[in-house]
Amino acid sequence: MKHDSLVEKFVNFICKELDIEPLKLTIASYDEDDNLNGLCMDESDSEFIILVKETDRNIGEIFTTIAHEMIHVKQYMKENLGWFLDNRKDIPYMDRWWEKEAFKDAVPLVEKFASTFK
Repeated sequence: MKHDSLVEKFVNFICKELDIEPLKLTIASYDEDDNLNGLCMDESDSEFIILVKETDRNIGEIFTTIAHEMIHVKQYMKENLGWFLDNRKDIPYMDRWWEKEAFKDAVPLVEKFASTFK
């Protein structure tokens, strides 16, 4: 990914803010699907892959996507998100509690991180 060292600082910041310690976390660029800005996959307990679209997006948009997906990491680790994903596919995307939380809390995390540079 572009901005690797800043992404690493951002992810460490988010982990502290969300009080999570993933055992393994891979963040990679993924520009294969124009309809996908980001995706979080749980590989196993405490191991996650986050894919992020970078093409034609500014750093704020990229970091907002990372924050959104990191909230899903927290949900997997603390709120059993995997069970909901397997058993509640009938809920419309924007009505899902896990998406509501991720959309609501992503931008404030980016803003809080950015304020550490002022």
